[in-house]
Amino acid sequence: MKLEYLKKNTQDLLVLNKNLLRTLENKENVLDANIKYWLKKGELISLKKGMYILKDIFVREKNKDKFLEYLAEQMIQPSYLSVEYILAKYQILSEPVQSLTLVTIKKTQEIQNNLGIFRYYSITKKLFIGYENKNNDDLIIFEATKAKALFDFLYFRFLKERPVNTVEIDNLRLNWENISQKEFQEAKRYLKLTNSKKLKKLFKIIEEKYYA
Repeated sequence: MKLEYLKKNTQDLLVLNKNLLRTLENKENVLDANIKYWLKKGELISLKKGMYILKDIFVREKNKDKFLEYLAEQMIQPSYLSVEYILAKYQILSEPVQSLTLVTIKKTQEIQNNLGIFRYYSITKKLFIGYENKNNDDLIIFEATKAKALFDFLYFRFLKERPVNTVEIDNLRLNWENISQKEFQEAKRYLKLTNSKKLKKLFKIIEEKYYA
């Protein structure tokens, strides 16, 4: 299969997968050789095993950050942007974030490719809520509200091993002044969907310390 043939027949698609490519080239050994060659030449970019984008598609995107957000959610579905990435966006985290972080009902995992690092945190189905469709230039991107991103962050940090006390809360180095009382109460409401006494204790300490 020629590269131009691939481009012509996938010009309306942003993401390609192996099954789609098989409809254009039914000889598996030829297809594998094509993919290997295009990857080596940089004409094709691997997102994860069996999922790719054409270099031309990535280059023509003006808003690379938004496109990466879109790709992150395409790699693992369903998922939404949350945790550190969203907290950093609202200047709640004191330190810069080096990866895109998402929440999913699939397993916890990390994907690294030439475009970046993508971390996915696994959550129960009943807590897979609190996100919005941030449609941007026809790209559908699901993003946690500020309140849900805060809840997700605390949920993953404290649900298991980490003890709940004021020292650990201070060590989070969060800019609590960037979270309003209303937003904190919204985050607190998600506690109704978990039976964790530890998380309830955590929110109680935070409320007394920053929102009394």
